[in-house]
Amino acid sequence: MSDKKYNREQKAKDDKQQERLDPKSPSFMKAKPKVEVNIVDIHTGIYSCPFCLHTGKINAYLISTKKGYDKRLGHCPECNNNMMLKTLLADMTPEQFAQFAYGYSTQGYWQKVPFAKFNERLKLIGWQERFWNKYRELKGSYTTTSDEEDMWQAQKEQAIKEGQIKG
Repeated sequence: MSDKKYNREQKAKDDKQQERLDPKSPSFMKAKPKVEVNIVDIHTGIYSCPFCLHTGKINAYLISTKKGYDKRLGHCPECNNNMMLKTLLADMTPEQFAQFAYGYSTQGYWQKVPFAKFNERLKLIGWQERFWNKYRELKGSYTTTSDEEDMWQAQKEQAIKEGQIKG
């Protein structure tokens, strides 16, 4: 056993490429500088939830995790729906928003939307007519009654019963 240790130490001693720890050397235990990179996107302004159109600062939508904030998802404090932050931060026109809603409708967009609030807020921001015209155009018909329209009608009737909107 001591022969193995002796041979290993001798081999290390004979190795000219072997680095030696010398306390007098200037490179001995030299502290390496720590490089810390923080990538922070600064988002200021007011953003709207794509489901209920609740408006607020970006902090209201951030999801806190053990490692900081989720960089992919946001959460609406009002309707409790999660959304992609890139969707929340997107600067859309009413027509682009209608395209987003239409594309998402096959994946349950209208089940997440509180229709009465959504429609009222569309009206308040002045997007109602442009949004619905583009949405109907994408849908391909102004007069068809589909499952979505039946659901909208049911939500609207429920909102009227609850007194959220006027009939």
